[in-house]
Amino acid sequence: MRVNTNIASINAQRSLGMSNTSVSRSLGRLSSGFRINRAADDAAGLGIANQLRADLRALKQASRNAEQSNALLQVAEGGAQQIQGILERMKELATQSVSDNVDSNGRARIETEFQELMGEIDRIADSTKYQGSALLDGSFGAQVDSNVVNSTVLAGGTEITGATISGVAAGTYTLTRDNTGGAETITLANSDSSLTQTVSLVGFTAGGSISFDAFGVTLQTSNAFDITAAGDGAGDLVVAGTTAEFVVGASGNLADDKITMSGVNLTVAGLSMTGSSLATDTVAETALAAIDAAIGVVSDAFSEIGAKQNRLDYASANVNAAIENFAAAESVIRDADMAAEMAELTKNQILQQAGVSVLAQANQAPQLVLRLLQ
Repeated sequence: MRVNTNIASINAQRSLGMSNTSVSRSLGRLSSGFRINRAADDAAGLGIANQLRADLRALKQASRNAEQSNALLQVAEGGAQQIQGILERMKELATQSVSDNVDSNGRARIETEFQELMGEIDRIADSTKYQGSALLDGSFGAQVDSNVVNSTVLAGGTEITGATISGVAAGTYTLTRDNTGGAETITLANSDSSLTQTVSLVGFTAGGSISFDAFGVTLQTSNAFDITAAGDGAGDLVVAGTTAEFVVGASGNLADDKITMSGVNLTVAGLSMTGSSLATDTVAETALAAIDAAIGVVSDAFSEIGAKQNRLDYASANVNAAIENFAAAESVIRDADMAAEMAELTKNQILQQAGVSVLAQANQAPQLVLRLLQ
């Protein structure tokens, strides 16, 4: 019998420590509801669960994207319906004007309303917006082409580092510099120079932005931008494509996760009605044909919008089903089985209580040595 080293007590302490650890682990799982509370609980499972959680959050955002995209299309459809109504009225006016039972004075009054309706078409097309993006003027989805072969404005060494656009139709825009006489200016023009805007660079600070409000274009310059250097930053700014993209998936392959939509242009120019008039019966006949063609363009727009709305509905339903399945998959890995953990806790508490009792007995054993010394 030994007094200095109580092997039985040490053994009981070790077992009690293991029971205490198991009780703490079970209490942690029951209080958090998670089977995995730290990497040591299941390192591989934690990695899988984290990936599933990331995918789940992306899917939830994709679901919101689908809902918001559908709302955007509803706004576009509302504007298109008003333009359709205007075209119907314009066709009515054109049919009236082309008939010889209307004299020149009558046609003049008809022409007044017709031109007002033309202006209203452009106003609706320009003002139908969703979060600042025009939907019916042909600019929705347009992007600045960063390809330096096409957009020389963004090429290396031009000191113009970027461009943002709002309501700009696809096309090539020419940027030129002029510092003749020390009055430094920069000019942006569309392809046929029908629209130009010149901005003074006097007092301009390099690294700032240059805004062309008439176009909805803002250029960002670098700190090396020199207002006195002729031609610095001159070149073509290419606005490419009018395809809107709605991301409604989270597979990791963007091509499979997005729905694209061609831009809709329901302006007077987009409807090929520029210059239409009802002032005489002859031009009214031409206008009548143009109105019929414009109604066809609007019908095509309705077809595009409606088809994308239906597709977004299916995409939204698919994403919501995926959200449910991904959540279930993560739960299987990360969440605790509360019934099993309660049973485990009960077992460990019994072992803990038994360990305390045995440790007490083990600590009393060396007292038997005292009998030998009596």
